[in-house]
Amino acid sequence: DHYSPIKNLRIEPVERRLTWDLHGNVSEIMCFINSKFITKAVNHNRYCQFHVLPSCEVKNFSISLTKGPPFLMGIQYPLHEGNPEAAARGLDCRVHDVDVLTCSWDVGREAPRDIQYHLYWQELRTRREYECPNYEMDPRGKLVRCHFNDVSRLPKHLQILVRGTSQSAWIPCSDRTVELSEIEILNPPNITATCNKSYLMMEWEACSHFNNRFEYELQLQKGSDPAYTEKLQEKFFELHNPKNYVVRLRAKGFYRKSWSEWSAPQSFGE
Repeated sequence: DHYSPIKNLRIEPVERRLTWDLHGNVSEIMCFINSKFITKAVNHNRYCQFHVLPSCEVKNFSISLTKGPPFLMGIQYPLHEGNPEAAARGLDCRVHDVDVLTCSWDVGREAPRDIQYHLYWQELRTRREYECPNYEMDPRGKLVRCHFNDVSRLPKHLQILVRGTSQSAWIPCSDRTVELSEIEILNPPNITATCNKSYLMMEWEACSHFNNRFEYELQLQKGSDPAYTEKLQEKFFELHNPKNYVVRLRAKGFYRKSWSEWSAPQSFGE
């Protein structure tokens, strides 16, 4: 529109900004990605600043005004190249066994026969990329899994990219931004116990490089009675007259959703 107060909407990848040319005074500007509100414009309505931009998946970036006549302008970023159905799909990453980050993916539905994939992690600040050191193949010889064996050396917040190569076609990449503390699955804590005929003290410890506050669920069953669960933040639990108890325990980071597996059942007071 010739009279539009905002023109030349564009992405500045290095600065991680959605920016535009502003003509005249406007109300507050809001920025959206795929129609979801993300942030408000800063520096006198000159741009929106993002923590990270997509490297692979094409997304819709748009802006609107909080006041005045209805106004909406949008662009797509990054530019679409290649067949998205050839890209790695189902990229998923988990921290497990305290020290290990494992990422897995599936071969794209329309990937060429000679497709091969490689995984990289990227520093958000510098955008430097580092390739996976340990791959696993599927029966067709395609790389579909990667392991990093010392997560303590990785940034806590990073971008994961899977790039595909083929002699016959350009293959789009797949990406995912992860916070390692949020994708961690804890190991079940080991219960140690001090026990006699009248008293049982159980203690345990959860291990993590990223979480230092935990919640626990302790499941107890006495004889043939129905099992019941105690929700705890302490790392211990006492029982008096602990005759014929079976217990098991699981844990999660205090602000996280995913529980560990249950520990193996342990019997006390038999």
